[in-house]
Amino acid sequence: MEALDTLTEEPPQTSALEKPTLLIVDDEAGPRESLRIVFKDRYNCITATCGREGIEYARTHSIDAAILDIKMPDLTGVDVLRELKEIDPNIECVMLTGYETIETARAAVRYGAADYLNKPFDVFSVREVLDKCMRRRQGRLATEETLRTLQETNEELARELAQLNRAVEAGVLSAGVVHEMNNPLAIIAGYADLLARDLATLGVADQETAEHVKRRLASIQREIDRCKDIARRFLNFSRGGQETTEIVGGRKLLEDAAALIKAHPSNHGAEITFASGDPDPQLRLNPAEILQVLINLGVNALHAMEGKGTLQLSAMCASGVPQEFAFRSESFDSQKPLVKIAVVDNGIGIAPENLSKIFQPYFTNKKQGTGLGLAIVCELVGKYNGAITVQSTVGHGSTFSLYLPLAG
Repeated sequence: MEALDTLTEEPPQTSALEKPTLLIVDDEAGPRESLRIVFKDRYNCITATCGREGIEYARTHSIDAAILDIKMPDLTGVDVLRELKEIDPNIECVMLTGYETIETARAAVRYGAADYLNKPFDVFSVREVLDKCMRRRQGRLATEETLRTLQETNEELARELAQLNRAVEAGVLSAGVVHEMNNPLAIIAGYADLLARDLATLGVADQETAEHVKRRLASIQREIDRCKDIARRFLNFSRGGQETTEIVGGRKLLEDAAALIKAHPSNHGAEITFASGDPDPQLRLNPAEILQVLINLGVNALHAMEGKGTLQLSAMCASGVPQEFAFRSESFDSQKPLVKIAVVDNGIGIAPENLSKIFQPYFTNKKQGTGLGLAIVCELVGKYNGAITVQSTVGHGSTFSLYLPLAG
């Protein structure tokens, strides 16, 4: 290994701190210096004559992008790529070589290379590829910063809520809005994390991954719209406004709920399934409200299973009505046709002494729980003249069943 003082860095400039840092690793002086000259106006260029020098520099300095020669005497470019990704997965790496093979290309993509170019390189092609890499990196960093801002805002709202000492009814209402924001924002966090991982491995010709990223971006947008809808419902309620309802199928509700619960950060590989009766039961309601009910129940189930069990969602026309309910609306009519929506998990279960308390506002046995999730479930199920039953066995799991009027 050559001494680290062989590294060459651009002379300090007034705007140096504003420039991103580009690491160029190549044992050939000609290509190395050519790249430095090409990019010196846009980047703080750091050059290294071998792979180990580049890796050592990256261990103690922040790197935005790297151009790596594949064939070098000490370490291959793929070895350097792998080490750089372990130091910082967000470094954008472009591979450069005069000895292209399918094996090296596959290895480079597998370890997260952004692109693969041949020597002698075309200056315009290298600039175009690196510009794309930096736009992708900036977009990813902007997404992470937005996520941090959302999380800080949510935490600030929660802290302000904790300081309020109002009547229980007013407290449930205002706290409910904040609590309802938690799950959409957490889902946004989950999708943003998955998106960041996809962007880190996205190649120029990787159309399948690109389409996957687009679908996750659409999911993020839907959750943002749902946050807006929650705020709108709160304002309508406070102003005495009337909300609109629509007829929606049980299968569609379960499909949406399963997708969102699966993306929640509390999910660590749980098996989530859903099934609907034949014919598919129809309900007249605000889909966002019942979706919130299912997400609250689903996230509670994930917590009970530590994110790794089996969660089953089902919706069907009720063939019978239980004699006892954990909760029922004053307007609940057991003689009318009903839809039964069940959320079943195989988690730790609920202790018998707590079954009568779980729907009370602020009751929780979780260290960081608000005790509002099931209170909101009751409020929304009661709004649609429904009822809830709970069956739970410690060590085996729980079943929450919602009974709601069949549309029409």
